[in-house]
Amino acid sequence: MLAKKPEVVQIKKYPNRRYYDAARSQHVTLQEVHDIILDGRDVCVTDSRTGDDITNLVLTQVLLEKDQPKLDLFPSSILHAMIRSNRQVLRSSLERFFGPFYGLLATSQKQFDAYLRQAMPGGMVSPLDWANNLMQTFSGSAAKPRPVDPEPPAPRPPDRADLDELRRQLAALQRRVEELSAENRRDTP
Repeated sequence: MLAKKPEVVQIKKYPNRRYYDAARSQHVTLQEVHDIILDGRDVCVTDSRTGDDITNLVLTQVLLEKDQPKLDLFPSSILHAMIRSNRQVLRSSLERFFGPFYGLLATSQKQFDAYLRQAMPGGMVSPLDWANNLMQTFSGSAAKPRPVDPEPPAPRPPDRADLDELRRQLAALQRRVEELSAENRRDTP
């Protein structure tokens, strides 16, 4: 059975920085665009005045504002090269480089999703349910939840030796701070 290609959500961007989802007849925020993408759907964003496709610009904005740590995956040398390079040369280079990886990633994601659907019919409610279902799949029995400790044990009071050692360390630290302060006063004009 062939997997159905996810729908492409058509969004228009207006000059006032607002986004409009025509299919649902409502304005959406950049966070909602981010959520649509996380749900596995693709977006196509067009400029309301010119009709230009600005999807890549908006996806970059989503990365900058909502998923900034992912930008750390690109070394700064790559970002510099992107800024300096000819657009067409860069596009063909990136497609040649990332194309095979994207295909593998998409295939792996589909296989993992199919495995999860098969392993957990009826859906998941919580990570604990997911773990229990996984345990059932591999062992035939659900994991028993661990009992939760009602209250952590009270810390033991320090003994005389501990207090003496702490006092010794505190006195040494105090002497060092005084020495550094004196040195700083001598060095300051």
